[in-house]
Amino acid sequence: MTATTAQLDELARSVHSLVVDTAAHQVSREIAHLAEITVDSDDTHLTPPTGYRTPSGGAATTHVVARSWDIPEASVETQVSVWVTGPQSSVPGLLITRIDYERVLEIDIDEVSPEPTPHLRGQVNDFVAVSIAHMVSSLNVAMQRTHIREV
Repeated sequence: MTATTAQLDELARSVHSLVVDTAAHQVSREIAHLAEITVDSDDTHLTPPTGYRTPSGGAATTHVVARSWDIPEASVETQVSVWVTGPQSSVPGLLITRIDYERVLEIDIDEVSPEPTPHLRGQVNDFVAVSIAHMVSSLNVAMQRTHIREV
């Protein structure tokens, strides 16, 4: 598929929605009992990775903060963003990144349009699952460190 800049930007928003919806389904009751989770759309102008650009209209970024119910001082946060290839790219595509995490998910636009393929849904599911697991693990470490200081 050949895509215009506007189409790529719309596909980025579609993938961002898929990431948010997937995360909403994956956050279990146990995680919700562990932490207060706040999610917002962050318009912070992050620097796109080399070869990518921010979609027009602003970053397709979600900011997540998880704060322990038992130890409010313990919290972790992350940002997940969707980027589009720059105009110099010969192959249009998308990229999902998580701040402070090396793993990224490169997406061919044929996987998104006209509808996300089952393969893409599986990849997004895995990316989100690993992201949630890392956040829960990091929150646990933050809780333990805070608890140790209190003892």
